[in-house]
Amino acid sequence: MRRIDDLQTHGLKFVQDTELFLFGTDAVELANFAAPSKGARVCDLGAGTGIISVLLAGKFGCSVTAVEIQEKCCELIEENARLNSLDITVAHMPMQRFCGNFDVVVCNPPYMKAGSGAPRGSESERIACFEEKVTFKEVAETASRLLSTGGKFYMVHHITRLAEVICTLKSHRLEPKRLQILRPSQNKPPHIFMVECMRDGKEGIAVLSEREPKTYF
Repeated sequence: MRRIDDLQTHGLKFVQDTELFLFGTDAVELANFAAPSKGARVCDLGAGTGIISVLLAGKFGCSVTAVEIQEKCCELIEENARLNSLDITVAHMPMQRFCGNFDVVVCNPPYMKAGSGAPRGSESERIACFEEKVTFKEVAETASRLLSTGGKFYMVHHITRLAEVICTLKSHRLEPKRLQILRPSQNKPPHIFMVECMRDGKEGIAVLSEREPKTYF
């Protein structure tokens, strides 16, 4: 079933299809965490149905290339770009094969390794949640390849993989510079984190105060 959501910011609308993976607050948080400068050339890796691409192009005035392996998701990204008259280009291919040069790369990758966790129903959900089509190592390799020295990489991931993620980023010349840890509520432990990296940056990271996800776009 299709529906059109009002994103309640900058007049943006967003078409969703309930047969595909629906975006969550982590994607919205990541777009706001990245907050690229106007006119920045941004690549959204594993873009899904395009919520991050739409928010980056619509709120911050970026030129976005959305890389996505699922054909139906690509069609929805293109529809949302037309609906909002946004500068979004879609690349329908595995991110491992994608080439280019960007100021900023963002990614909301699958949180769980292939074969772990409870099974999900649709293929779209499995691709979004499990590393069936791309591993985090491949995400880091791709992001590093798409950035020049000084370029920024922004990502979100599950807190249980924090140590692995940081080690993998550093091994691919993506130096963590800013870390934001999120918890679902004050009475629950942290569940996700966001990190800003600089390609070939110097060591040194700022850890922001833990907080709950915001509910606005």
